[in-house]
Formats: sequence, structure tokens, C-alpha cells
Amino acid sequence: MNQFFEKLGLSVKHLKALNDFFANAKNYQIPEEQDDFNIYQSNLDALVNDFSGINVFEQLYNQKDRQMILADLFEYILLSRGFYAIGTRKQNISNKQQFVKGILHFTNLLMCFESITVNTARRNLLLDFLAKEINSIKKETGFKKLRNYAGEVGMPDSGESKEISSYFDKLLPKTAGGLWHELLVYIFVIRNNLGFILPLLLHQKLYSKDDHLVPPDFLILTKDKRVYGIEVGIKKEIQSGSFSLKTAIPTATIDTINSRNSDRCPICKKWINFCPLVIEKFADFNSDISRVEVKCLTECDKYKTEEILNGTCKYSKYSRGRAKTLAHTHNDYSDNKHYHYSCVLSNVSAVKKNEIIAAKDKVAIKTHIPYYAGLEELF
Repeated sequence: MNQFFEKLGLSVKHLKALNDFFANAKNYQIPEEQDDFNIYQSNLDALVNDFSGINVFEQLYNQKDRQMILADLFEYILLSRGFYAIGTRKQNISNKQQFVKGILHFTNLLMCFESITVNTARRNLLLDFLAKEINSIKKETGFKKLRNYAGEVGMPDSGESKEISSYFDKLLPKTAGGLWHELLVYIFVIRNNLGFILPLLLHQKLYSKDDHLVPPDFLILTKDKRVYGIEVGIKKEIQSGSFSLKTAIPTATIDTINSRNSDRCPICKKWINFCPLVIEKFADFNSDISRVEVKCLTECDKYKTEEILNGTCKYSKYSRGRAKTLAHTHNDYSDNKHYHYSCVLSNVSAVKKNEIIAAKDKVAIKTHIPYYAGLEELF
């Protein structure tokens, strides 16, 4: 991923070089050029004054909004620039497939970022590294408290103070799936050919002279010439309703909570990543997806059956209810929640582990393909 940052850094460096050159009087060689320098400098000074008055520079990096800013940068890289790599030719499907695959791998990276919610040692190493790279961070309100806190953060039931949790959120780009759901909805619409999708993620306010609109995250232009808004996540119904009333554009709300794209294992409390099979299947536009659920023991071609059963695959989920006639389901984790299968094996007795493995339970060992409810009308 450093390639993203290196290229973005070169663009910033190039822009800075332009300003540094024209703002340097030494680069105006003859007296007649003094007017050019004066014009540039006076406008530069006025620009800084104008934008400082409305805190424009603070919008690029500040503690309060940092999680949004970091997410915006990723969305700029992927959806405002990176999407050009998809190509414009109608038949250029392979590039779209590769883009979809990349977004799924990126989602897995974001999930890995959030391992520091429960891994205190890794979290402290990150805090020390950030403080070294960005000196101002160690002076921020909340840094020391988080650095000295040994518990879990970023989860509703973790018990940490709101102050510590709030500061933690500001270290990562839109935690708890905020960023990856937006990206996944984008590729979900493309993959399922639901229409032309317009991201408004970087334009969360649309202005007129005397008013503004708060638009949804996306607009979809369907093949039959209809327009829909898409809001990712619930609890924004009033905002969506206001947009629809002002524009007559109907807005659908996407359910992210029950999407199975954000299953956090109740044992290790880390997110369950998308497996290689799911990534390849979802990114293959010729692959017919009739079910969201994937049965690992019968459908996986990445691991041998015995490897899956013994927990070698760290992507498989375990989810089933307890059945009276099935002894292997008589364990603390047969409660219909979604766990890492490997975590279940590591947290039951040796006898129960052998029972679970021997049962070869095709129902319990599974994973899921990305799917979002709320767009049924477009299907």
C-alpha cells in the first residue's frame, strides 16, 4: 500500500514545489519581473488570510475530525482517482473485476488495522510509532490516557471511558466498518450491474448561495433512467428524508449491521476477514452468485477438507444452533453467533474439539459473500 502513499506524496511535493518556487523572490531574475513577484505574493498572503478566517487548513488535518479526514484520503485515492484505472470502454470488464478484488483486499487491511481494539501491546507500539512520525500527536488530549490504558477500546461493551474511546476513534479512518461499508456498497452496485453509481462521499454538503443539501453517500442512475440516493448505514433517516423532500429523489438506506460483511468474532473480538475464495468469486463477474452463504467444506478449493476441519484456514466462520441429537453442538459457541472457526476449536475442551472436527458439520462451517439489503427495488 506504500505505493499509494508514495505517489500521493509526490503529488503533494510537486504542488509544494510550485508554490515554493513562485513565492521565492530569487527566482525573479530581472527588475521587470518584480511586479510578477509582488502580484503572486500579495495574492498568496490574501489567500492565506481568507482561508485562515474560515479554518480551511484545519480541514486537512486536525484531531477532532481526523478519522473522517483519513477516510476521505482513502476515498479520494480509490474512488476519485483510482477508479480511472477501471477504464472507460464498455467491454473492459477485466479492469473492473481487478478493481473489485482490490477493494475487498483493502477491506481486509482495514479490518487488520482494528486488531488494536483488543491487542493492547500492538496498540501501544502503534501509538509510539505515530508519536515518532508525527510529533504533535503525543501532545494531543487523550494520547497519554490511551497509552496507559490496558483494556479493550472501540466496542460498545468494552467498558472504557467515552474520552478514551473517542480519542481511539481518531487514530484510524472511520472505525467499526464505516469506511469499508462505503467502499463495499460501491463495488456491490457495480458487480450487480444496478446502474451508474456516483459517489458523493467527498461532497457531504451541496451548496447553493443561500442554502445547502446533505446528500446521501451515492446516487444511482438506473438503466431505465431513474435516480436513487443510497445512504450507507441506518440512523440517518431524517437526513435522507430531508434530501428526498427537497430533490424528489428517493433514497434507500443500506443495512450494514446485518450484512454479514462485518462479523466480529465474540471470542477474539477481531473482525472476520473475507477469504480468498469469496474475493475471487465476487470479483468474477461471470460467476453466478445465488446464495450469500458459502459452505466451506463443500465449496472451498483453497484448503483441503482436513485443513479446514482442523482450523488451518483463519477465514472460516462457525455458526449454528444447539441440536439435542448432535453431541458436537453441545458447546458454549452453538448460539447462532458468528465466530472464527479456529477460535472455537481453541476454546473448547480437547474432547469437544475432536467431536466438532469429526462431525464435519457442513452447516456450521461457513463464510459469506458481500451482500447488502435495501436495494431490492433495483434488482
